[in-house]
Amino acid sequence: MNQQVAAVPSHVDPSRVHFYDIQRDKLFGEDPYNAGFINMRDKVPGVFWTPANGGHWVVQDPQVMDKVLRTPEFFSNKQTSIPAREDAPRMIPESLDPPEHLLYRGLMMTYFEPKSINKLEGAVRERAETMIRGMRDRGTCEFVEEVAGPLPIKVFMQFAGFPLERYDDFRALVTRFFGTASEGMTEEDGRSLGAAILTEVAGIITAKQADPSADDMLSFLIKADFQGRKLQMDELMSIVYLLFIAGLDTVTNAMSFGVAHMARHPEFQQELRDNPSKIPAAVDELLRRYTFTHTPRLVVKEVEIGGVTMKAGDMIWNMLPMYGLNEALNPDPLEVKLDRPSRVHGAFSTGGHICLGRHLAKMELRLLYEVMLRELPMWSIDNSKPEGKIRGGVIMAMPHLWLRW
Repeated sequence: MNQQVAAVPSHVDPSRVHFYDIQRDKLFGEDPYNAGFINMRDKVPGVFWTPANGGHWVVQDPQVMDKVLRTPEFFSNKQTSIPAREDAPRMIPESLDPPEHLLYRGLMMTYFEPKSINKLEGAVRERAETMIRGMRDRGTCEFVEEVAGPLPIKVFMQFAGFPLERYDDFRALVTRFFGTASEGMTEEDGRSLGAAILTEVAGIITAKQADPSADDMLSFLIKADFQGRKLQMDELMSIVYLLFIAGLDTVTNAMSFGVAHMARHPEFQQELRDNPSKIPAAVDELLRRYTFTHTPRLVVKEVEIGGVTMKAGDMIWNMLPMYGLNEALNPDPLEVKLDRPSRVHGAFSTGGHICLGRHLAKMELRLLYEVMLRELPMWSIDNSKPEGKIRGGVIMAMPHLWLRW
């Protein structure tokens, strides 16, 4: 995809200019969590401007990010693409600002609150046990394809009301969608993939409208009363599009980074084997250490923040991993410690747009770690297999994770 290198605008101080490609930067060819992000944190201002991808601000200072993510009157969610796209799909409630955002979010919270998520625990545990026991005697697996992909995605598909028999098709489509820029595809390729997802979304909704009797989220949304009416097709398309691209990729990456850390640090893995009660703390600590999400914002009013002036129309890239890697918020941030008195991370963002699916994600991670630590011997990285370059972009991903035990 064309990088669209931009000229530096007149309102940007040249000392704040640093080239950083959010999709293809060289740090993704290193280990971004142990080298790339840390080097950038230490050498580049907490708020800087990059000419890559059409030109935009990058915020890595957690205090500034907090202000950006909690002040929608200056920093809007209505544009979530960098470079900005006039034809970017609308995603309800993600691309809405208050008060409209809160109305839709309140409707969807019914399905995402803990008491609803807890009902899924037995089914998730059973699915994880079947999957892990089925590969135990082999002594090896490609974790992303065999576990981290199918486990959370099939759970989410059933939860949302998507047809499980389409798992392979849907997973491949979303993986290609998020990898378009980092894999050198064109903008038109990205638009074509987005259109293909919308076509699938329309088919899912139409089929569900014919019989919305199941106990799943889409059936609920089709039948729900929203402000004294039913949701229209364009609203359902927007909501389901967001569910499709978010639900079919994010937890996969959390599982991959977490299990990879256990593979590389046998002492940490053994600590969890000896103390299963620490697994919930491990879930949060690994999310802190390996936050893989970022979130864009659109400046809608001129504002001074973080020592710079931002103009209406500027785009901002908020580096959520930098919450967890901040020394002041998390002393010794590179160390994974289960006994931290407190920990701060941005894995689920913050402010009004904090991730709706965070309770489901944490439950799935906890259950997977419990099952793997109980059912498998000590696992490690299979260095005879290719590791692959970490994917950049809004959601970072490991392409492969070969394990052996």
